[in-house]
Amino acid sequence: MTATRITSRKTAQRRDLTVEKIVEATLDVLKSSDASALTMRRVAEQCGVSAMAIYHHVDDKEKLANLAVDSVFQQACEASRTGNDWREKLTDLWCTVRRRLLETPGAGMIFVRQAIIGPGTAMATEQMFALLEEGGIRGQAIAEASDAITMLSIGSIANELTRPPQVRERLGKQISGQDTPLMRKHLGAYATRDGAERYRLALHWLLDGVEQRAKADPRQ
Repeated sequence: MTATRITSRKTAQRRDLTVEKIVEATLDVLKSSDASALTMRRVAEQCGVSAMAIYHHVDDKEKLANLAVDSVFQQACEASRTGNDWREKLTDLWCTVRRRLLETPGAGMIFVRQAIIGPGTAMATEQMFALLEEGGIRGQAIAEASDAITMLSIGSIANELTRPPQVRERLGKQISGQDTPLMRKHLGAYATRDGAERYRLALHWLLDGVEQRAKADPRQ
């Protein structure tokens, strides 16, 4: 291929470049790399353009990371909800967010490490507030419940991405078995887990508490 044809092809790629295509390329990079490997250059290579072409659309790497992770939330919000009541729909929303972030590990770690602010997270927050209100949650309790759900989700994603499977088995070797009768009894179940199912269960427990509190004090 001649230099003229290469230049012509790159010019066409720059002309066709959009923020949406950059975000898609960023997510591709984050699927196979740790968040620390995200660079403007790597995304540019994925798009087939120079790094400077990316800077024409996105100011810096932090903005790029925010856009990519926010798009995951937007996709999760746009997915049709399963379930017949507010609890099932709220559980489905956050299970979808969690699953999509874990499918793109680099994006998951970015979500764990920094606040993501954008249309997607705003839409997810609006949906969460609306579903809680549908469930009879009122006033300050909506903010408190939403905070608890967010913290649970961050912790679950961080745990899934940073702890190897069955790492807890090693706990049984740290102290004499005579001193840890409850650990001997429960460690097998504690060490072996289905992360998605445990997250769903924890979310249900959290919503049980939220609902009970709302019934106990309807003035909230």
